[in-house]
Amino acid sequence: MPTGPPSASSKFRAPEPVGQWVHRARLTEMLHSDRKRRLALIHAPAGFGKSTLAAQWMENLASQGLVTVWLSLDRDDNNTIWFLSHLLQAIRKARPGFEEELQQLLEERPDDAEQYVVPALINAIDEGGQDIVITLDDWHLVTEPRTRAVVERLLDAGGSHLSFVITSRNRSGLPLGRLMVRDQLLEVDAVALRFDENESQDFLVGINRLDLDAGDVASLHRTTEGWIAALQLVSLSLRDHREASELIERLSGRHASIGEYLAENVLDTLDPETLDFLLLTSVPERLCAGLASALSGVELGQAMLERIQAQDLFLQPLDEDGTWYRYHHLFEDYLRRRLERDYPGRTKELNLIAARWYSDNGFPSDAVDHALTAGDVNLAVEIVEFRAMWLVEHSSMSTLLALVGKIPADHVAGQARLQTAVAWAHTLLHQSAAAQSALDRAETVMPADATLTEHDRFELGVEGLVVQSCIDMYGDRVNHVDELDEKCFAQADRLRPWIVSVAANVSTFKKIHDGEYPLALEQQRWAAKFHGLTSGPFSGVYGHCFAGLAAYALLDLDSVDQHFTAAVELGRRKAGRYSHAARLAGAMMGQLLYERGELDKAEKLLEETRELGSEGGVVDFMLSTYATLARIKALRGDTPRAREILDEGDLVADSLGLDRLKLVMNLERVQLGISPRASDAEPHGDFPGAAAAQEAAATRPRLEGLAETKHQIQLATQLRSAMADAGHGGPDSPGRLDTVNGARRLLSRAAAYLGPRAELNARILLAAALEQAGNREEAETTLRPALETCSRLGLVRPVLDGGASCLELVRAISARLRREPAQEGGHELPRFLSILIRLDTQAKTNRDAGWSAEAVSPTTGAGTTVPEPGLSQREQMILRLVEKERSNREIAQELHLGINTVKWYLKSLFNTLGVSDRRACVMEARRRHLLPSK
Repeated sequence: MPTGPPSASSKFRAPEPVGQWVHRARLTEMLHSDRKRRLALIHAPAGFGKSTLAAQWMENLASQGLVTVWLSLDRDDNNTIWFLSHLLQAIRKARPGFEEELQQLLEERPDDAEQYVVPALINAIDEGGQDIVITLDDWHLVTEPRTRAVVERLLDAGGSHLSFVITSRNRSGLPLGRLMVRDQLLEVDAVALRFDENESQDFLVGINRLDLDAGDVASLHRTTEGWIAALQLVSLSLRDHREASELIERLSGRHASIGEYLAENVLDTLDPETLDFLLLTSVPERLCAGLASALSGVELGQAMLERIQAQDLFLQPLDEDGTWYRYHHLFEDYLRRRLERDYPGRTKELNLIAARWYSDNGFPSDAVDHALTAGDVNLAVEIVEFRAMWLVEHSSMSTLLALVGKIPADHVAGQARLQTAVAWAHTLLHQSAAAQSALDRAETVMPADATLTEHDRFELGVEGLVVQSCIDMYGDRVNHVDELDEKCFAQADRLRPWIVSVAANVSTFKKIHDGEYPLALEQQRWAAKFHGLTSGPFSGVYGHCFAGLAAYALLDLDSVDQHFTAAVELGRRKAGRYSHAARLAGAMMGQLLYERGELDKAEKLLEETRELGSEGGVVDFMLSTYATLARIKALRGDTPRAREILDEGDLVADSLGLDRLKLVMNLERVQLGISPRASDAEPHGDFPGAAAAQEAAATRPRLEGLAETKHQIQLATQLRSAMADAGHGGPDSPGRLDTVNGARRLLSRAAAYLGPRAELNARILLAAALEQAGNREEAETTLRPALETCSRLGLVRPVLDGGASCLELVRAISARLRREPAQEGGHELPRFLSILIRLDTQAKTNRDAGWSAEAVSPTTGAGTTVPEPGLSQREQMILRLVEKERSNREIAQELHLGINTVKWYLKSLFNTLGVSDRRACVMEARRRHLLPSK
């Protein structure tokens, strides 16, 4: 869904001419001569034709084949997230499909989205290769420093394909000095915008067909000083005025007085029905038929709007189909003053009507603005409160917070329902302190909130408990979950589905980390009805992901695949391809794909989730994102990038106080040899090192909740660290024996407390420790069950990530199986081991060469795909074109690549296939069945 409140399509269209435009040849020539400058600034007071000139320029540029983008600004664009959202929407109007993933990033990273979106926007425009001209109309309405900084950065850093036309009533908020020094600025001011005498003649006599002689036109030009709005008003006044010269002679004074005089002359000639319609519909900044009817009481609002437009009464169509209109700003200002004069106190009533109409029709931002203009803060609160939980359920947390920010804080503070919604928004954005503060306020004011019924108080009480449990879950704690059974689940039918749905997810989270995996799956089966009744995808996505995690712990890979796939599809279908919900689900699916060896697909999903940063869900999602993505980068040979990702995970862990994430980042460093290997903090409780301590660690009962998981992570970290340092002693050295004993006890705890998946990983670690200690026979016996499990399930990475000792065992077992007589049905394991060996060899080549290869995927076990080393999708495309004898330049043109990039891929292909020229490359590819034989 779009970020921010809905916007009329007219926001993204240049104004259409009413009648004919005066051809501004002298100004158009300025554009032609300086088109390559970064900024054309058109600045002048109201009524000087700034927007009209910009529209003419854009029409001219479009005729030359440039991509032209129009964005009409309003005060909502002071919200930087909404401004960026509107800008991206405007660009997509001109270039459909343009960088759609950037839109959702705005919703999910409201505090620093521009740091990611602005560079990505500039890069996308540069890579597109088309010149884009963006018009920002009414820039003076933007006063927020953060939004101004975004435009300043676009102007400073935009590439050669990006330029701007900006209209404004002033010159503020733009880096004009720097642009001027670089000769990147074209300015058109009020002096240049004024009609000269010839343009005034063309406008008054040529277009409006007034019976004026040259002296009359010259007099009007002098009196109005070429002010276009005044000339337009003059043209209306003179249409039926018999003594034109006499009227012209009486015109004098400053622009404001001329405008008022002419407006009164125009309005006084209208019939009462039309005059009332104009006055009553002057309150909103834009009009459509329904809103006009609500304000004026005229049933046929569209017909009246078209009639007023036909009379040239300063009504400007804002879109091609005539849905939205606006009055000329000067005319609108005068109408509002006249409304106050003729109908004292009516303005407040009309603002309230507009507020309710906008609210009922899905424009909450406009609705709040009008309610506040009317002085009805309670209505503004009601409007936001009505929309609040819908926004939360649809992952639009920052939109909700922006709407709340419009309302005076003292009126929000006493609203229990709204404070609860705010707590939800902050919780889902990982802003725990703000969430806790809002939740505490909700609980404090609830007894005094007179708008609440007894049922409201009951429901909000339960909801508060669920929010608190959710805050704890995001902080990797499970403090209040047990209370949910009695207070929530036992009374589920009395509560909104969202409350029960999220509560079930929190309860599932606790059961997973208590090792109660069947109960976790049963919880989600019970909760499915409530997930389905929520309006958005958020809780349903979490439900599927948690069910998948429980099934993963049990190594029920079919269920894992079903749940993770359902989560991704639900998030994308209901919230969009790059929504918060879809990206969270992508982290889980990325983990599964990685363990199956489908690195390219996994990497893409995990990179998307990584963009969420500290808003990337509960710790389990972050573990998949940072740990797995770092492993992929290391496999690509990009150790600096892997280190950067682990550092990023550490920063998130530190900022949010997530100990488990911190521990896993350290474990990954040890496994990848990135350093440091020692944990930042000493583990809680006993730890392998001394034999007595190891014995105590193995025999004591399961630690409560997440403490057991953290304890086993710490054990694995020190065991891996000890194994990495084991080269200094012989096979029988006390250090290696202690490591083996520690690994035995880790396997015992994993099997007893954390389930089959943890047992599988601990078994692989023990086998590696035994092999390193010189106990080959027991090492093979230990590893064999893990290999059979991985072969059956199609999991390659658990074994491959087991380390060098583990891979030595795989080679030894493979060699022994080849020497032994094959048993019936015993072909799968040797074939699986062969695949592991080839993948390990390929990975070493990739790390040395620093480039990646996508795997070809044969099947093993019950139809499960396991990739074999092969070519990436891009390499396959280039290989097919080489077979067709295309030149490097032709390949570059067809695939939209640089010619040097094509050469790089060809060199990579030659290295992979062990050849030195194109002909040999094609022949070897056919021999390996990478191309069809001829």
